[in-house]
Amino acid sequence: MAAETPIDTEQNKTGDSVASAPPDQVDSAKPSPLSGVWGIVVAMVLLATAVYLAYQTMYTVEPTPLDPPPIMYICSETLETFQHKPEVGESIPIDSPFSKKKTGYPAEKCYWTKDGKQKLIPTYVLMNENLGIKKPTICPDCGRLVVPHNPLPPKGTPFATNEDDVIAGRKPAASQPATEN
Repeated sequence: MAAETPIDTEQNKTGDSVASAPPDQVDSAKPSPLSGVWGIVVAMVLLATAVYLAYQTMYTVEPTPLDPPPIMYICSETLETFQHKPEVGESIPIDSPFSKKKTGYPAEKCYWTKDGKQKLIPTYVLMNENLGIKKPTICPDCGRLVVPHNPLPPKGTPFATNEDDVIAGRKPAASQPATEN
C-alpha cells in the first residue's frame, strides 16, 4: 500500500499532481460545451446562415441608379427660367435654351412677399456670386437677402392671400447689382 500512496514532495505541494496521477483520472476531463447535440445545432445554424447569404448575394437584383430630379436654372442674359436634369461631367454654366450660350445658372428660390408673408410659388433668383459680383443678392420681388440654399420661411408665417402676391412667384426674376455712387 505504501507504494500506491503518493509521496509528499515539493512537486505535489505546488499543484502538479497530474504527472503522478494514474492514467484513468487524467482522461476524465470536462467535455467541450460544443460537443454532442449543441455542436450539431451551432454547425447547422452557421451552415444555414452561409447558404442564406450566398443565395442573397447571387439572386438579389441590384437597385437601379437614381434619376436626378430636374433643377430650375435661370439664364443670365434673358433672365428666363428653365428646368434641366444635371448630367455626369456637366459644368456650370450650362447651355441656356433662350440664349443658346452657356449662360444657365442654378436659380435660388425665394418664398417671401413684400409684406412679409410666404407664397406657394417661389421667385427664382440669379445669385450675384454666380456672375462674379461680390455684392449680396437681393430678391427683386420682396427685397430680402437671398443666400445659397435659401431657407424657407419659418413655420407659422402666414401665407399670402392676395392673388397678385401668389402669382408674382411665377415671374422669373433676377437680382440686379446695386449701382455704385
